Amino acid sequence: MDYQAPKLNEHGTIDIAYYKKLAAQERSEHIAQMAVSLKAKIKSLFHVKLPKLSTSH
Repeated sequence: MDYQAPKLNEHGTIDIAYYKKLAAQERSEHIAQMAVSLKAKIKSLFHVKLPKLSTSH
C-alpha cells in the first residue's frame, strides 16, 4: 500500500471531522453487511424442506 499524506483542513492540521465522517460511513457499511449475513444465517437455520406431494393416489 502506498503512503498517503493525511488530509488537512484549512488551518493546516489533520482534518479530524473528515476522518470521523469516513469512519462512520465505513462502520455503517460494515454493520449493514453483518446484518445481511446474520439474516441469511438465521434464515438457513429455520429452512424447512417440505415433503413432495404425491399425485399417484
